[in-house]
Amino acid sequence: MKKIILLSIVATALMTSCGSGETKKEAVATDSVATEVVEVKESKVLKLSDASQLKATDKPVVVDFNAKWCMPCQEFAPHFESVASKMSDKATFISVDIDNWKELAMEFEANSIPMVVIIKPNGEKESTVGYMTEEEFEKFLNEKL
Repeated sequence: MKKIILLSIVATALMTSCGSGETKKEAVATDSVATEVVEVKESKVLKLSDASQLKATDKPVVVDFNAKWCMPCQEFAPHFESVASKMSDKATFISVDIDNWKELAMEFEANSIPMVVIIKPNGEKESTVGYMTEEEFEKFLNEKL
């Protein structure tokens, strides 16, 4: 895990008004510095950048077809990420936004989302549609991989 130190500097700016006859208010500038240590986990989920990423080689590819506007997709995303962290040695995990990859969504018949597709090294595909809890998703993958 990487650790990142975030520094935030807050300063109040000089406030003036551009009116006729108004008096300028006296500005008070203050600076404060806050330091916070945040742990950042590296994601095991790839964002699709090339359709060739969906070809399974030595291990299966697990694809989450989703969209930013889809609430069940947004609720499922952390579960997908968590299971990907646990099972990255068994499969490659990829997230596909159907709004950015319309032809690919049509090819995989992703008419309802969230939709998870498992592409096995032999080319066989299995899919499921709908929201799953982390436990349900992990069980689904353990049965299929």
